[in-house]
Amino acid sequence: MLNRLKSHLRITANDLDDELMAKLTASIDSAEHFIGKTILKSDFIDTIPFSSIVTLSRPLISVDGIEVDDTAVADVDYEVDLFAATVTFSEQIDGKVAKVEYEAGMEQVPSDIVNAILLMASSLFANPMDSVETLPKASSMLLRPYRTYEL
Repeated sequence: MLNRLKSHLRITANDLDDELMAKLTASIDSAEHFIGKTILKSDFIDTIPFSSIVTLSRPLISVDGIEVDDTAVADVDYEVDLFAATVTFSEQIDGKVAKVEYEAGMEQVPSDIVNAILLMASSLFANPMDSVETLPKASSMLLRPYRTYEL
């Protein structure tokens, strides 16, 4: 995405890559906070109190491993609901803590989200002083359809 930002800003030199990457990372984080969803595919580990239905903090792409009280649960059947970001255990097992390793994010980042991020990053780059108080209006309009209002 760095190359896309450089193209958006019409920058060809590599001497600003670190600064641009910092602006890009901040813009992605801001967009994720605004819409309440993980955008870029990444690996996560959630360690949470165990119950028969474990709800994870991000939308799932896949589950890589599950442990209950530091013991892998390879022999226990479980069902993954990608949409609800839950893991449901089919057998009754006891435990205090569940640790789930999983991949979350968007399989394909929609172009309106990408463009909102590029607009935010360019705004941060063009205004290096602390004068950027809100998202650029175009960015918030592009992100609005993806926003969730869950608490």
